[in-house]
Amino acid sequence: MMNELIDKVWEGVTLDLNYKNKAYIHAMEFESVYDYSEQYKVNGNPTVWKYMELEKLDSILNNKALFFAKPGAFIDPLEGSYSNWDLKHYKGYQIITSREYMRKVQEFSAISCWHMNDYESAGMWDLYLNSKDGVAIKTDYTSLLNSINDLRYRVFSGKLQYVDFNKEMTSADIYDTLYYKRKSFIHENELRLMVIASRYNHLYLEKIFERDNVPSYEWDEKMAKLEEESYEFSHENGNLISCDINKMIEKIYVSPKSSQEVVNQVKLMVTKYGFSPEKVVQSDLYKDFIY
Repeated sequence: MMNELIDKVWEGVTLDLNYKNKAYIHAMEFESVYDYSEQYKVNGNPTVWKYMELEKLDSILNNKALFFAKPGAFIDPLEGSYSNWDLKHYKGYQIITSREYMRKVQEFSAISCWHMNDYESAGMWDLYLNSKDGVAIKTDYTSLLNSINDLRYRVFSGKLQYVDFNKEMTSADIYDTLYYKRKSFIHENELRLMVIASRYNHLYLEKIFERDNVPSYEWDEKMAKLEEESYEFSHENGNLISCDINKMIEKIYVSPKSSQEVVNQVKLMVTKYGFSPEKVVQSDLYKDFIY
């Protein structure tokens, strides 16, 4: 499921470091696939949306961060797994690992899910709100990526591949499988952002250090410290990733089923955190035409 889950706030949740070295190797393998694969490329600068309840918007504004969920927090039991085709054709080969091993390694990653669409989606409103009240953040692909400023991580982004798990392969790479879902979910048209412990943006950090006049002999030590900090997740089910909210949010749409009172509530919420209430609009998806 695209919606992330936040059940309880934890401070400095450490991952199962018994799998640290294995996860590190798989992360490097994925990074090499990612850097040379056309699969992950997002053409143009599509509009992207994030549908959520009011409490999650308040969390984003308050923390100035996006919550990235661990794969194990998703409802779909086949999230990040091999397909039936993979299991049949690679049976007996060492590239196929146990589900338990995959889950342990994938726990070192965290994911943020967005819906790509030029227009707001009636289906997404219905799917990701437990009540009639909620909001959708509207932004674009470039603004979303540029807004993330957490130095601990490199952000991997890509459009999900929707395949027939009985007839098509996913991937032999444990992290790469997280970019495949069954065709039953194709309506989500998902853009997926992922961070993995130990993977940071080396070139970006060098630019930051140069900008801040950090002596070059300190760079390796600072990068090593950021890498170590990447293993500290903020929540049991995921991690808060800091971002520039002003860069990220173009508009905040209030559910078309919400009352004017809720619209006013959202405007007060964003004002409390220093945002212009003009960024808040109510969806007119179900507005009737007068004729």
